[in-house]
Amino acid sequence: MEGNYFMHITIWSDFVCPFCYIGETHLQAALKNFDHAEQVTIEYKSYLLMPEATHIQGESYAEAFSRLKGMDHTQVETMLQQVTNMAKEAGLSFDFSTAKMANTNKAHCLFQYAKTKNLGNEFFSRFYRAHFVEGKNFDDKADLISLCTEVGLDINDVKEIYNSEQYLKEVEQDIAESQKVGVQGVPFFVINNQYAFSGAQPVEAFEQVLNEVWLHSKNEK
Repeated sequence: MEGNYFMHITIWSDFVCPFCYIGETHLQAALKNFDHAEQVTIEYKSYLLMPEATHIQGESYAEAFSRLKGMDHTQVETMLQQVTNMAKEAGLSFDFSTAKMANTNKAHCLFQYAKTKNLGNEFFSRFYRAHFVEGKNFDDKADLISLCTEVGLDINDVKEIYNSEQYLKEVEQDIAESQKVGVQGVPFFVINNQYAFSGAQPVEAFEQVLNEVWLHSKNEK
């Protein structure tokens, strides 16, 4: 380990953002090739990609997306297939045929609680998979409680938070901060509170950024 120098990566994201899941997967792949990976810390922050979303029983994901965005159903189907193919290249198996359009506000409140238990990153990883691979419904109380307990959270605390507005302020603070730093879409990455970039960048792009920021920041010490 080289001295006490560390790199901190802040990621604004939402559990239902496909490019967030793909981008995070690319970042993890880049970190495997990064010589200083053990000195990198990652912190997620809340972002509501579709704050108006809600789950309607019997409505497919494509139908829900078409309704929310005012897009042609065929166009949406084509777009979802393109995203699925992109995910496959990253080693992910997206299944939009079972994915549930849902509001993520409650999930983010529970995520904020998970952060207080140092389980924020595990929470995000589990909820990505739950949405894109397993078709879990984030508007369903039982699904949320089950996923939270899988992450390692206390079931009684989870139920209490679900039935209240606990941690809503923390979610709102993350979103307010995102506006201050110029987030217009997610995923949005900030390294060492200085270097910002967005999108599901290729693995090679992440590798280049990690190495360049490490050298530049370390030389400033």
